[in-house]
Amino acid sequence: MRTALVTGSAGFIGYFLCTRLLDDGFRVIGLDAMTDYYDVKLKQRRQQMLLQNEHFTALNDRIETPDLLMELFSRETPDVVVHLAAQAGVRYSIENPRSYLESNINGTFELLEAARAHPPEHMLLASTSSAYGANTHMPYTETDKADHQMSFYAATKKA
Repeated sequence: MRTALVTGSAGFIGYFLCTRLLDDGFRVIGLDAMTDYYDVKLKQRRQQMLLQNEHFTALNDRIETPDLLMELFSRETPDVVVHLAAQAGVRYSIENPRSYLESNINGTFELLEAARAHPPEHMLLASTSSAYGANTHMPYTETDKADHQMSFYAATKKA
């Protein structure tokens, strides 16, 4: 059975992705910090629904925790990694920029280092359209320049 690691597994996209991966026969490890930026009770309900499947394992921790992901990759050797976890929100990045630095930059660094040491077959890192910043070309495409972010949130996602 192939193993998938999904960060941000209790979020809206993460939950539905985990459900699909389980339906497709994957063993899924869901990592979520359960922060209160979004409704924690809703995230807990999603996680409880996922835990009804014997092939789902929940890990409630922060991706930026030193060595957490390195140990997880070493122990579980995920075949597929989908990185959705991030501190979201443009306005909140003004109030609490350290949270964005820790989650979006340090957390992604921890993930990339773990993947470098224990390479998965496939890895996808999600971002945000905010990374395109002042770009006026619509709709955005992956080849568009993303050089002028308009918020700290967007800058951390680009980084």
